[in-house]
Amino acid sequence: MPNYFNGKQIHSIDAKGRVIVPVKFREKLGEQFIVALGIDRCLNLYPMDEWQKLLEKLDQNLPGTDEGRLLLTFLSANSEPVEMDKQGRVILPQELRDSAGITKDVVSVGALDKIKVFPKDVWDEYNKSVSLREIASTAATYGIRL
Repeated sequence: MPNYFNGKQIHSIDAKGRVIVPVKFREKLGEQFIVALGIDRCLNLYPMDEWQKLLEKLDQNLPGTDEGRLLLTFLSANSEPVEMDKQGRVILPQELRDSAGITKDVVSVGALDKIKVFPKDVWDEYNKSVSLREIASTAATYGIRL
């Protein structure tokens, strides 16, 4: 069974733009990984192998299409390789932080193959809008009972 990311943790961005990577995420994430702008008003942290799988799927499934070129351009323009320091911190690139609205407090959320880093206010808003009944209903359409 794959080793997925799960759980969440709250941290603050320091004056240098660094955030602590939760201890439970560090090993799977690796010392070098990709930070990419996510579509959920967050940043996505991908282990290098998961990023490679994503690019391979894009290359196999959307070769030469307008959608494929658009997606590839978006991913390339809005992602950066980064490296974790010895204290488990990573500098989130300023442009990506700005695009995601990250200024101070963040919530790091395990999301299967990646970690999503939300501004805390966005995460709080998201949690208020979630309906557990809707989640259960959606899961049921895929044959999953919660």
